[in-house]
Amino acid sequence: MNWITDSRGVVIGDDNTIYQHFHGEAYAPLARKLISFTDLIADKTTGFVGRRFAVDAIDRFVAARSSGYFIIEGVPGVGKTSLLAHVVAERGYPHHFVVAALGVNRPEQFLENVSAQIIAAYQLDRPPLLPVEASRDGVFLSGLLAEAARSRPEPVVVVLDALDEVSHAGDPRENLLYLPPRLPDGVFLVVSTRPRDHADLRLQVESREFFLLDAGAAANLADVTEYLEIFAARPRMRDLLAAQGIAPALFVTTLLGKAEGNFMYLHHVLPAIEEGRLGAGGLGDLPQGLQAYYESHWRLMRGADFETWLTYRQPVIVYLAAAREPVSPAQLAAWTRLPLSRVVEALRVWREFVHVEGGRHRIYHASFRDFLQAKDEIGDIDLAGTNRKIANHLEQLLFGESPP
Repeated sequence: MNWITDSRGVVIGDDNTIYQHFHGEAYAPLARKLISFTDLIADKTTGFVGRRFAVDAIDRFVAARSSGYFIIEGVPGVGKTSLLAHVVAERGYPHHFVVAALGVNRPEQFLENVSAQIIAAYQLDRPPLLPVEASRDGVFLSGLLAEAARSRPEPVVVVLDALDEVSHAGDPRENLLYLPPRLPDGVFLVVSTRPRDHADLRLQVESREFFLLDAGAAANLADVTEYLEIFAARPRMRDLLAAQGIAPALFVTTLLGKAEGNFMYLHHVLPAIEEGRLGAGGLGDLPQGLQAYYESHWRLMRGADFETWLTYRQPVIVYLAAAREPVSPAQLAAWTRLPLSRVVEALRVWREFVHVEGGRHRIYHASFRDFLQAKDEIGDIDLAGTNRKIANHLEQLLFGESPP
């Protein structure tokens, strides 16, 4: 699966109204600046439930304001990306998903991608090629947003996910991604980020409202409950629960408490239960919360065969975490100096934490990368040293054994 495709090989999805505008001859050249998130949206909306309370909050903000930023905050795994993917899939809003693990985290990518979408979606009278200044700062995008707002009576809504993953080493007075400090009337940006001190957000704007996607809120827990009820009703799960004498209601209640309102926990744990890889000792033995699940899997991998762990499994996942883009098993074998067959086997045992696209692998979710970063900080791994080894390897490829 290719989650993201840019000008190096544009794939324009047939299932999203935004991308339809690029099929026409007038706007086809703009596709070179497009980043298609069709497959990411499909992945994140599979099995999607609820979130009516959050969508209603977005709609109320748009209805009550003349313009502004609606900023959704939430801890990793609570479902921010899935929520925004659902909104985009349902409404076809122009959008950009920041994915640092893929290197999709730079201002010029956002500016060019969203500018191309705005021109095509609102059929603005602009040349079919973006000018150089489109990616230089936020002025060009601001002008496009104003034109778009004047061209239609309905609000212009742009969706931006994962502001916290943006790479921006410029002047600290600059907004992340050069986002406009003031949006034109009729223009709204729906943005997601991890919780942080609002003064440190690097988003100084005239009109904004924060919305906490709270894992412990009643509305969020109701959505988690619905998700669990649907999963418990699957034929295989229904048979498994019956064989173990576990009432579906007890299963739902127990997992609701274990997940602590975190959908990423369920993403990992529920398939493991269904496949018989977790929970054999009873529901009470399931880990409490996402970080505890990561830790339990880490210990399982380490404890099964320590020599295999130390020689193969740990190096592969650490090098994968250190990579700045998706990498092939062959590349991991070169970095780790391990046999390719051993790398492939290690990737197999880490499969639930790894996303595969076109034969290339990366860490599935930022929360697991955070977990590995914490391991580096306490000395369980050497992630920083691994980064240096990768850099040295690339330097040798470019300059030979004695780089200038």
